Amino acid sequence: MQKKFEEMTLKEYNDLLASKSPTPGGGSALCQVGAIACSLIEMSVNVTAAKATETHDYLLTQREAVARAKRALQALSEDDAAAFQRIVDGLHMPKNTDEEVKTRKYELQKAYHRAALVPLDVMGLCRELIRISTVRIAPLLNNYIADDCKIAVDLLRSVAANCLRNVYANTAFISDGELAASLNKKGETILSELKTL
Repeated sequence: MQKKFEEMTLKEYNDLLASKSPTPGGGSALCQVGAIACSLIEMSVNVTAAKATETHDYLLTQREAVARAKRALQALSEDDAAAFQRIVDGLHMPKNTDEEVKTRKYELQKAYHRAALVPLDVMGLCRELIRISTVRIAPLLNNYIADDCKIAVDLLRSVAANCLRNVYANTAFISDGELAASLNKKGETILSELKTL
């Protein structure tokens, strides 16, 4: 049985990512990048908190919020791979009878919907992480470690922007136009909000 992605070494995950298997793919990789960004934020807090007095407890509370988001991103990395695998499985369903065609279409529509929801969840986490990092953490960091937090925020912005591309890639196959437009709008709104952070 394959290990969870979070249990793999970086080399093991990268080797799997580079293999002929369609999963994990870009969405899963974006979650891993987001998790690495979280680790950078945690490190910047840990270094600062080690010598802080008045802000020590507050910083550690913020660090815990980041750690929770990291765990969520690691889980979403698995969810993204599973969501794409459902699409692959759906595409391989038989379509020899009208009933089979109907069943295949139904399962694929569910799969595309689920595959669009995962990157939206990731975008929501990125928004919260960027808000925590820029508003609550960055102003309190030691100057020599502040750039690490800025790098993490830049990574999270990139993750969010590329997640929207994954939303579009899946909603393009959703036959319910209103649902597709609603999912796209949700992602676009998050990305627009990030410009103010």
